[in-house]
Amino acid sequence: MEPGKTAALSKPGNSYTVERQGTGILVSGGTIADDDTVAWNAKIIDEKRILLLSDDAAGQMLNAPAGMAKCRADIFKSFLIGLHQSKWSGVISIDTGYGIKRVWLSSGELAFAASNIIDDRLGEVIYREERITIDELTDSAAQVTKATKFGQVLLASGIFSNADLWNALKMQVLQIVRSLFMIDTIYFELDSVNQYAPTEIVFQESFESLVDDAFSYGCSFRSFVSRLRAESEIELLAPVADLHHRFASGSFLGDLVSLIETHKNVESLLDASKLIDAYTIAALSSLVNHGVCKIHPDPDSDQRSLPLMAPLKTKFDSLAYVYNLVRKAFKDAGKDFPLIDYNSFVASLNPLGFPSLFLDPDGTIGRNCVSTVFSQCTSQERVTYFCNRIDAMIQFLLQITSDVLDFKIAGGIRRDFRSVSA
Repeated sequence: MEPGKTAALSKPGNSYTVERQGTGILVSGGTIADDDTVAWNAKIIDEKRILLLSDDAAGQMLNAPAGMAKCRADIFKSFLIGLHQSKWSGVISIDTGYGIKRVWLSSGELAFAASNIIDDRLGEVIYREERITIDELTDSAAQVTKATKFGQVLLASGIFSNADLWNALKMQVLQIVRSLFMIDTIYFELDSVNQYAPTEIVFQESFESLVDDAFSYGCSFRSFVSRLRAESEIELLAPVADLHHRFASGSFLGDLVSLIETHKNVESLLDASKLIDAYTIAALSSLVNHGVCKIHPDPDSDQRSLPLMAPLKTKFDSLAYVYNLVRKAFKDAGKDFPLIDYNSFVASLNPLGFPSLFLDPDGTIGRNCVSTVFSQCTSQERVTYFCNRIDAMIQFLLQITSDVLDFKIAGGIRRDFRSVSA
């Protein structure tokens, strides 16, 4: 900018003037932040660009000249796939608004992820995933020193084996990557210079699959959030005593059920929870999905009328048709339907720590599951992903019918299914 020249910047509801003053510039006008005590930091990117950050953001972000950007979650997903395809190595630093998260890529593959948020620490993650109790978390955390990490304490105490710890680290990385997509707009920086991961985790899944799962998780979460209100009421669908039998004392879900018992609306629950709001809502969504509680007004959202969803709707209808035939056949034969085995099979179709497919207590696919699945289907690939899994559920039902009941009965159900699905 030449001496004396000014430029106007604007955004909805605000306008700013930038004026050159000697060797510096003056930014004036508008409202930059609600808190007028926020201090600001100016970073020169190059001869044509100056980046303004609050001191807090400047101290936590990498401030690397490799690049900084802001984009929607879906664009960020495509950007990550692009980094993978170009075999990029380095660290991506993401400002989520409630903390800074970092993701390391090595030759385009996911290597590690870390966060400065307490709720993303290894112990907190595996506690929420029901791998340890609150007592084990508290006792182990008390033994952590500068020389002894949390994972080493778990090994030394016999709580975890080496394989358990490896899988726990994978889960921690996945949870951090998934959490990136829980927000609509993502601010991030890149640094490819001397940014090596503190350790590296190897995933069997492809990078595209990991990112697609993470993005789908974010879509499901944001869909649920969009349907909540601060005054929304939470209803537990079983007596608390029964739920405490289902969720062990000292477990995360057991403690959350107790919290819901005394804080029955969303705003009160968020105020009482020790987790950040996003993670409390994610846990609440999981309980709703598993039929533990219900939200009033009902937050269900139906997207089945969208053309993209037509094949998926057909698959859900086919599954319901076969399931009813199979249950009737078991009842007519005087035999118990193996619901526990069916539940276990359905659970095995989900990615680690991300249940999208789940059954209601009677073994049917309920509308909470349908809503969760539909909220993730933003592409044809994801629709195909779920269609394949529902096909697997249908074939599993037909197989267990053949294994347990008379072969002719199972053959009749299979022919009936083929005739209506042709």
